Parts: sequence; structure tokens; C-alpha cells
Amino acid sequence: MKARTKRAPTRSKRAENKEKTRKAILRAALELFAEKGFYRTTTRAIARKAGIAEGTLFNYFESKEDLALYFFEEELTRIIEWYQGNHRIQRAPLPEKLFAIIHRFLDGLAPYEEFIGAVYLRALTPASKLGPWNLQAQERHLRYLKFIRGILAQAEADGEIPSVGDFGAHTFGLFHLAIVTYWLRDHSQGKEQTLALLDRVLKLSSHFLKRGGWEW
Repeated sequence: MKARTKRAPTRSKRAENKEKTRKAILRAALELFAEKGFYRTTTRAIARKAGIAEGTLFNYFESKEDLALYFFEEELTRIIEWYQGNHRIQRAPLPEKLFAIIHRFLDGLAPYEEFIGAVYLRALTPASKLGPWNLQAQERHLRYLKFIRGILAQAEADGEIPSVGDFGAHTFGLFHLAIVTYWLRDHSQGKEQTLALLDRVLKLSSHFLKRGGWEW
């Protein structure tokens, strides 16, 4: 009787295992970032917490900046999947939709505020992979803009707002960045000042677009 030979894992299985390892590394890194901060956390400590060799970690992420990029990609995927699966929010008025998207995004960042602040500062460095000149960062940003553009296009089709085109998505993207910056500096209980500002600006913007002016 012939002995059975083990089949090599299929490409999809290998890809699945790789993705599991990436997520495990990210979880370990985020726990350490929350505990020690972005700059004080070493790749050696991340590898140890993830239960892998430091050399193995570098096969997945060349640096902590690559880990940060992966974190934001995962967060964006989480937001898009949440929105696509939430039929109630899809039927909500546009300001409520946009508020919910940013609010959920901020909730995801909340446990890692120090890490997020460090990443935003790091992104200002011209050579940083986190900066707007990095192609991977641009790809994620473009994916986000397309997601928002789809929501605005639906609001246009429903007659909620006039046609704003791609400019509307770019404007909202800049607004989102400004809100995160404000959120990082907000020391109010539960970030209430950020949420109040977010709600007020979105309602005023929607009113302006509908009325074509600021008259109440």
C-alpha cells in the first residue's frame, strides 16, 4: 500500500496563512503601541509578542511605518464593510451617514491615540512612507475618496444635494483629516467637542448645498 504524500498548501491557503500572520503582527504591535508608544516600541518587541522571529517580521513589514499603513488599510476596509452591511445608515440623510462614518473611524482610533498622533507627525516627513507622496498611502486615500464619492453620488441622485462631482469627495477628505487633527488635540470628556463640531459642520454644509446659501 502506497504511503500518502502530503500535498503542498494551495496558493489561496498560503495567502490566507500569510494574512493571519499579518493580522497577528498588527495586533501585537497595536497592543505595544498603546502600552509603550510608537517610538518606544521596537520591532524586536513586536516580533516577540507575536511569537515569531524578528527576521520573519521583516518578511511581512519592513518597518513600523509599513505596520501603520497596514493598520489604516484595515481600518478603511472595516469602515467600508460596516457601511455596506448597515442598511439603516444607507437610508439615513447624508449628514447622518457622513457623521456615522467619521465617528466610527474615530472610535477605531481611540485606543491608539498616542500612536495615531505619532503617525500623523511622522507623515509630515518628506521621506516617510506615511506621507501623501507615498504611492501606497495614495492608493488607500483614493480608495477612500471613491467610497465617499459613491455616497455623494447617491445623495445627488436622490435630490439631497446638487452635483458636487469629485470635488465634493476631495473636500470631504480634507475635512476628515481636519477633524482627526482636531480630535487629537481635544481633551474634552469623550471627545465631545470634536463630535459637536463634526455634527454642526455637516449639518451646515448640507443646508448650504440644499439652499445655495446660508439663509435660515
